[in-house]
Amino acid sequence: MIHLVDRTKMKLSLVVATLLLLAACGAKTVEQAKSLAYYAEYLAEADVVYAKCEAMVQHELSTMSPSQRLAWFETATGINCKNASQARSDENYKAYQKKMQDAAGKY
Repeated sequence: MIHLVDRTKMKLSLVVATLLLLAACGAKTVEQAKSLAYYAEYLAEADVVYAKCEAMVQHELSTMSPSQRLAWFETATGINCKNASQARSDENYKAYQKKMQDAAGKY
């Protein structure tokens, strides 16, 4: 009987600790990963995210170990950085292609 009471107290302690942890983290908004298609549609937002990511690469990311870096790329922030960068790159390539087509049309 005493063993059961100890287990119940331990479970209750874990629940309380988890709730406190969640409450402390609740002040932050959880970032959602956005798709490449989303950033292709909202290029201004892609530019903002890309600029923030470049700053992160220069500072926080450069101090991480390789395993931490790999784990970071799997987070919502890492996915957003990759998708925003790719959307910007795709748009730049489309603009370049159009410029080449326009130039070829002159001849």
